[in-house]
Amino acid sequence: MPTREEFLRLVWDEVINAPITGDWIDNAIENTQVDSNASFADAGASLKKLLANGADRRDISLVARYAIYESVFSLLYMLDDPGVDGGDVFMLHESLLGADPSGMEGFPGSAP
Repeated sequence: MPTREEFLRLVWDEVINAPITGDWIDNAIENTQVDSNASFADAGASLKKLLANGADRRDISLVARYAIYESVFSLLYMLDDPGVDGGDVFMLHESLLGADPSGMEGFPGSAP
């Protein structure tokens, strides 16, 4: 189990800075082409449109990086306040899609 500092470094390396390579853009577009009704397929369609309109991949990645930082910060804060009943934070990732307030598990049309 990593120390606090090691864990936060992993979060920076594997989550916050991950979009800088831009690979996620191609993966999202490809996944949309494979299944246009998959969870978050609308993101791939939006990325394809942004690129077609001349958006720069690095600019898109920098915006994604900022959004990820804000999300990670909020999540870490929420784990402390209000916290989770009984400290039960294990395997939360397995329940994330099912907790989508729209009930659509991230599928196209689920964004507010």
